[in-house]
Amino acid sequence: MSKYSFLVQTKAEDYFELLPDLRLKKYGGWLVAEAIEQEEISKLQSQSTIRAVQLAKRIASAKGIGLDEAFGLLQGGGGSITEAELLADYTEETLSMITSGSSVESTNARMVTAFIRSRGQGMVDGNWQDLIDWELDDTKALPRKYIAKVVEFITAEQNAEMQEAATAKKATKRNSPQ
Repeated sequence: MSKYSFLVQTKAEDYFELLPDLRLKKYGGWLVAEAIEQEEISKLQSQSTIRAVQLAKRIASAKGIGLDEAFGLLQGGGGSITEAELLADYTEETLSMITSGSSVESTNARMVTAFIRSRGQGMVDGNWQDLIDWELDDTKALPRKYIAKVVEFITAEQNAEMQEAATAKKATKRNSPQ
């Protein structure tokens, strides 16, 4: 947190307890840092999708098959070309596409890391301390059940923000002159 974070605090803090010594502040929405991380993840996923489309188009053109069949081959589905033939002809492109992709696990880990870094607090030496230096390696050490709990919390915060925006929009409509 910045030295000016007290300026934007408007009410008593409420917390989501992940573990007895690890909690997350509830804000009823996402912080800008969290939204930026989500945008970065979305960009990487879009880039992976574009690479897959480009590779599928090259395969379809070179092998004289439909684009749908080429996509099926890339996803491990059967077709007129065996997986071995595909790998032999497009090893580097397929490997590049696979390694540049982002799995659900890694996406969740990055979002959990962003949320803990921006709003997490840990009990250290009897005092609650902000965890602004929390790293992806710290998140990787958490059991999957705790990652799932934080993902649920992230979704709840996003839903609260959307609910508030919808309520504000309705109020604006009611108060605007017609």
